[in-house]
Amino acid sequence: MKNKLTPRGWLRKFELAFTGLLWAVRTEGSFRVHLPAATLAISAAVVLSFDAVRWAVLLGTIGLVLTAELFNTALETVSDAIDQEHNQYIKLALDVASGAVLVASLTAIAVAGFLYWQPFWSWWSSAATS
Repeated sequence: MKNKLTPRGWLRKFELAFTGLLWAVRTEGSFRVHLPAATLAISAAVVLSFDAVRWAVLLGTIGLVLTAELFNTALETVSDAIDQEHNQYIKLALDVASGAVLVASLTAIAVAGFLYWQPFWSWWSSAATS
């Protein structure tokens, strides 16, 4: 039988989730790239007055990249706890997780091209004629 979560239990789950998120942001160097990139993308979306659909796609794409990075970080942490010596299977798992981050990041770049091109061109054209 499943345990029913009380509101206090839910609060505890969120507390643990935020603790893990903050730890990853503070300790994982890749977040020093991904978070400023996300901030830049959001700032540009504000300047270009993205509509609701563009915002949804942008935030979903940012979430995809950050989630991939969090899973990669979690796997790295577990692998360090299991075996600090060279293990070919752990190395392969870490390489695959890094590949997932790469795929998510390249997808984000492609999506950004589609999201920003038309609004940027309209903004640039109106700024040039002003």
